[in-house]
Amino acid sequence: MEPLPPAPGARPAADPETATGPADDYLLGLHLGALTDQLNRAPWYSDAAIALDQILEPNRGLLEKLADFFEAAAEKAREAESDEGFDLHDDLTNAAADVRQLSEELHLAVDQMRDLSAPHDPGPQAPTKARASAVPPPPPALPPPGRTR
Repeated sequence: MEPLPPAPGARPAADPETATGPADDYLLGLHLGALTDQLNRAPWYSDAAIALDQILEPNRGLLEKLADFFEAAAEKAREAESDEGFDLHDDLTNAAADVRQLSEELHLAVDQMRDLSAPHDPGPQAPTKARASAVPPPPPALPPPGRTR
């Protein structure tokens, strides 16, 4: 079976052997991957909860911001004032609602992760060097729209 041709306007896939290429345009994905690695290496459940909070915090967490993004994209699609734009608007609005629902379903997960702490887990205390580095730094500014390689 032959691979599917690339979608119109799609960039070619990055060569996984190289450090440059389209993959470095996806800074948010890279940072989420780094956060996942930190979660996997967390020595304590309380440290894992800190990483999980980056995703689930109800006002500034990734899921909340992802839902906001889908809502903004939905409004942008509606601006097309075409059937396709209205359909895309509905799809993106539904995606935002699904993300918000997921966030609501997981609203206790950070506390539940922290509660898994073993008796020897120091739990959330004054930040140490290890705990201060548990959360990756914010991503660098995104490139301006329309940037080409």
